[in-house]
Amino acid sequence: MANHDLKSLSIQELKSLQKKVERELAGRDKRQRKEALNAVREKAKQLGYSLDDLVPGRKSEGAVTPTGSNPKPKSRAPAAPKYRSKDDPKLTWSGRGRPPAWIKDAREKGIDIETMRIKD
Repeated sequence: MANHDLKSLSIQELKSLQKKVERELAGRDKRQRKEALNAVREKAKQLGYSLDDLVPGRKSEGAVTPTGSNPKPKSRAPAAPKYRSKDDPKLTWSGRGRPPAWIKDAREKGIDIETMRIKD
């Protein structure tokens, strides 16, 4: 193992070293995951099962995810606007999520936002 005196390295050299370390860690992790998956597949095969038989809901050729992680749910499609600003008709809001500044301003002025509801 190379013995580096990190204090003698420039910022650029440290960043370069950091990138190399991150690449090496990612590569090793990927290889170890693949080896582990292959070992589990082989053990399942020896016992007369496929990995899909033993892991419910697993996709046949899916990526290996860290233990305990759940895939990120797909985001919802953008909702149709429900409110339109009376001052600037280009400004709309679906009613989902954090209200935009123009809705907050209207509320502070005592305007009922239902008066800005887009009629169907």
